[in-house]
Amino acid sequence: MDRLPERRSAIRIPIPIGCELDLLLPGEPIPIASVCVELGVGGMTIHSHYVPRMDEEFELMLRPPSHGGFAPMHARVQVKRCHPLDGDVFEIGVQILEVLA
Repeated sequence: MDRLPERRSAIRIPIPIGCELDLLLPGEPIPIASVCVELGVGGMTIHSHYVPRMDEEFELMLRPPSHGGFAPMHARVQVKRCHPLDGDVFEIGVQILEVLA
């Protein structure tokens, strides 16, 4: 299969981290527990049971690993891709629109 041309404006050097995060959906009182598996300059890859719409925007709270290393990150993101993995887990690619804290 031919690879699609790279369309991102930033160099993609994802960092695998495996940190827990909460998806904070508008109108939903309970956050959805998920995992950030890669963090890049302008986005991240998330594994979650939540199935978002393409271009959906929501906030998330990324928690640092138990050994520390960085502060929690609160951000507003936009869904760029979503596909199923094993079982009822989905891999979601999001673009970071704004870091809130």
